[in-house]
Amino acid sequence: MKKSDPISRRNFLSSAATGAGTLLAAGALPVLATEEKSGWFDKKQINPNIDNLRVVSCCDPKMISADPRKWDMASQNAPVIAERVQANMDALACGLAQKKTAHEAWGSIFRKPASKEWQDVKVAIKLNCLGDNHPRVAVVNSVCRALVSLGIAPGNIVLYDGVGNAGPLYRSLVGSGIVSGVAVSDKNELLGGTTSTQVPKPHAGSFKCTAAIANGTIDILVNIAVNKGTPIAGMTMTMKNHAGTFEPMPIHLGGGLNYIIAFSKSEALLGGDPVRQQLCIVDSIWANTGGPFGVPNKRPCMLAMGAFSPAVDYVMARRVREPLMGCKHPPELSKIMSEFGYANFETLDMVKVEPPA
Repeated sequence: MKKSDPISRRNFLSSAATGAGTLLAAGALPVLATEEKSGWFDKKQINPNIDNLRVVSCCDPKMISADPRKWDMASQNAPVIAERVQANMDALACGLAQKKTAHEAWGSIFRKPASKEWQDVKVAIKLNCLGDNHPRVAVVNSVCRALVSLGIAPGNIVLYDGVGNAGPLYRSLVGSGIVSGVAVSDKNELLGGTTSTQVPKPHAGSFKCTAAIANGTIDILVNIAVNKGTPIAGMTMTMKNHAGTFEPMPIHLGGGLNYIIAFSKSEALLGGDPVRQQLCIVDSIWANTGGPFGVPNKRPCMLAMGAFSPAVDYVMARRVREPLMGCKHPPELSKIMSEFGYANFETLDMVKVEPPA
């Protein structure tokens, strides 16, 4: 590659290291009163079959054939080998759920309300649509395929980013890279706009949030982030991704780490029966040491997932961004675990899943 390219050989990280209308047809459920909200409480288990601290990862350079020469959607997806990504995502699901087959694994990861059949379940997939580095289409599609395989109607799946806007990036790819019939929202348009909802300490208050998530219309929330830096604790992955479900705020107005932790504990994300946010994924095929803007400058060729957002972000920061990407994070990074009631998490690591042969 030319020296001017954002990714060079010396930056390569080795492998060691019916559409939208159906979505809201049933109408919105009433917002729960504050005292009835569950949200996060210490030792809450996101999925009774999956340890909150279990995070799985797969490093596979064969997921791409080259590096992009530019970072529009077409260019950053053209080198991606979709079949390889799908195989790795299935393997990661098996590793996370500790099941032998992908169908068993996805069926263990995703859980529906007892009162609903799978075809009636409504799903929102939060994507990071800010800047230039976005979840790869093959990663998004592997989740859509898994959901449809369980019986969920494609039109009941909506891709969104309330701030970055998924529409211009992903809508044209539905039917040609993403399962036909999946809905793509312009900001929060297909999810009822926004509504005010409560978040707890350490930044308690009422803030605007994607309405269909805050009011419980959405049954399953999937969080697909990318690996970027940010002035807030040095990284932005799955927790920060929801500054786009909740209104983002400048740091000087209180939109720092405490705000991110607070909305990550909220009823909107962690309420419901079963818990609404059921899977958190970091697409780290390409990654940014800085950010959140700017093009990727590292190539980890890695995917990671877990059920519990803070654990996913913590191990990605400590085991990928720091040792493999040369990033630095301030001591306050530990708050993303300690504020959720965890101690002795410094040695937390990820379970490495081998790419399928």
